[in-house]
Order: sequence, then C-alpha cells, then structure tokens
Amino acid sequence: MTRGTQEVLHLQCRAYPLHHRSPGTALELVAVPGHGELQPVAGGLKSLAYNPDSTIEMDLTALIARSVSLPGAEILACHARILTAGTVLVVYALRHERDLRELSLPELDALDSLVNRTLREADSAVLTAVLAASVSSGLVQGIALRPDLALGGGRSPIDRQSARYNCHFVTDDPPWETDARVAEPISGPHCRILLPYTYAWDYDPAAPLDELLTMTEPTDIAVAQQSLLVGALIAGRWVLADLAHGHPESTDVHAFRRFLDGLWADFHHLDGYRIESTQTHRASYLSARQVIGLDDTQERADKLLGYVSNSLLAASSQRAEALDARLNRVAAALTVVSAASFGLDIAVFVLPQVSLATKLGVVVGLLGMAVSCLVAVIMPRVRRAAAEEIPEHRTWSPPV
Repeated sequence: MTRGTQEVLHLQCRAYPLHHRSPGTALELVAVPGHGELQPVAGGLKSLAYNPDSTIEMDLTALIARSVSLPGAEILACHARILTAGTVLVVYALRHERDLRELSLPELDALDSLVNRTLREADSAVLTAVLAASVSSGLVQGIALRPDLALGGGRSPIDRQSARYNCHFVTDDPPWETDARVAEPISGPHCRILLPYTYAWDYDPAAPLDELLTMTEPTDIAVAQQSLLVGALIAGRWVLADLAHGHPESTDVHAFRRFLDGLWADFHHLDGYRIESTQTHRASYLSARQVIGLDDTQERADKLLGYVSNSLLAASSQRAEALDARLNRVAAALTVVSAASFGLDIAVFVLPQVSLATKLGVVVGLLGMAVSCLVAVIMPRVRRAAAEEIPEHRTWSPPV
C-alpha cells in the first residue's frame, strides 16, 4: 500500500432498518423502472473470524450518477449492502474539491452534516425505486413494516426517520484530534473516533472500496443496530399516541408483534458481531457501541416496548369486554324475541276458536311485551354512552 498521500476520501454509510428475509437463490438482474438494471452479487462480512454471514451487494454508482449531483464534490461510488439481519447499508465514497485536512473538527462535522442532508434529499426517490424493484423481483421478501408505515399505504418502507449514518475520513496520518467531550475508548488499528458517528482512518484512501468497507464494517454494524432501535422507539411512540387518543381499533396488534419479532431477531443477529468478529475489528465495534450509547438506547427501547406491550394488552382486554357486553345484549334480545315467539305459538294453540279481534289482541300484546323488553335491554347502554359524552361538553371552572 502506497503511503504519503494527502488526499482525503470521505465515506458515508447510511443504515436503514428493513426487517426482511432474502432468499439464498440465484441472483438475477433487478429491473428498476426508469433507471435501468442492477446486477446483485453475493458477498459477506469479511471481518468475521468464525461463522460467515452473507450479504447481497449492489453497485448503485451509475444509477446515482445519473440522478444525484453534489456541488463541490465528486461521487466516486455508491454501494448498497443488504445484510442478512434485515438492514440495508448505503455507502457513498466522495472526493471533495477543497482540502479537508485544512478544516477544523467543527468545520469538518458541519460539512459532513450538510453533505448527508443533501444526499438524503436527492437520492430518496432513487432508493425507493431500487427497493420497490428488489421486492417485486423477489430479491427482498417478507418486509415487516413499522405500524405507521404499514397503515400509510403508499408511503415508502424506507423510513428516513429511523436511518442513522456514520461518516469516515480516510487519509494518511489524519490531522484531527478526538473531541474533548468524547471519552477515548480503545479502538482497533487505523481507527480514531473523532465524534460519535465520526471516524478518522489512518489508511490509504486509494485502496479498493471492498477493502475500505471491510475496514469500516465494525462501526457500520454498530450504527445498523442503532437504526433498528431508533425505528423501534419511533414505532412505540406512535402506538402509544394512537392509544392515548382513543383509537385502539386502528392498531394492528399482530402486525406490531411481527414487527417486534423482526426487530429483536435482527438486533441480536447483529449483536453476535461482538463474539464473531476478529480481535482487531471487535475493538472498533465495542468502541463504537460505547461512544454512540448503543446499550443505553437498547435499555430505553426495551422499557418503552414493554410499556407498549402492556398498553396493547389492556386495550385488547377492553375491546374484548366491550365485545362481550354487546354479545350479551344481543343474546338477551334474541332470548326476548324467542320467548315472544314461543308465547305466540302457545296462544294460537290454546285459543284456536276465538275471534279475530282476540287473536289480534294477543299478538299485539306479545309484540308489545317483546318491544318493551328490547327497550329495557338497549336503554342502559344508551344512558351509559350519553353519560360518557357529558364531560366533553362541560365548561371547566377552576377549583375554589
């Protein structure tokens, strides 16, 4: 590897939580309407020491080059990595016209944030089209969406709110020092953590992209786990807000359960990286987890989702009680009607020779009794409903 270059390669890795399964069949061309065709290839996480974990790799460079422009920078490559654990990593390799080595760390961070916002706005439609084509072709199957996305119908399953990203600056002898507010953990070789989600790598920026992706894998696995948990927190808040506003019927309990099953399965699949990765990459992974506060996010998600589960159970129990009450009222009404019908049959049998007026009197009397009983069954429900509505129309006055 040639050393001594002053060039800086800017890598941005964006993680999208997308609980799915990908079949291990032959990878065929994926036709993206309006954008051409993509050829997926089988890959893997090369930083694992023990059990291999496969990926599906897609080169989006040509497609992105036709759709996205970035003032002041050149997009050298765009690569999509579909992980087994229901996450998609989108990696950009950028070269800037200005010399990034001359920037201070705050200036470098501001530039990276601006680039990320610009790219996310510009490539949203393209990535949505690629995902839709991947689903329609069978490359990605069984997507379990967040409840709000699932109910949104036409909304994209690529949830930008849940996406999290890392940025990497690859250059020989990086000039930036770690921010004083960041505890300096022991990271792997070549890696210097400047800020949470921001890394400097002492490495040749002209190295092949596959080699660079392997180098940054441990930190990108950590941000993929963070994106999974953030998606879960957003979904949990959405369900609680829906329940708080009295709309439990719009919450699909079984869909939410499937979403949570996919979430924890994918999270713990990625969490195995801490024991499956090589020693050098494991150090970077554990350092990245610590700096971005992944364990704290997991604890918060666990507590929130536990509370959501209890609320959903309570709402389900309330719906069951209301259904039982309605069924009881229907059964009571049917009993009254059956009794009236039986009474009418008895009257016709006992009084076969009476006049028409008497028969009509008996029929009207029995029907009147049936209607009275039905009203008696229904009225308590009407009074309760009216009583529940009264507080909403009262004028509030401060306590004396």
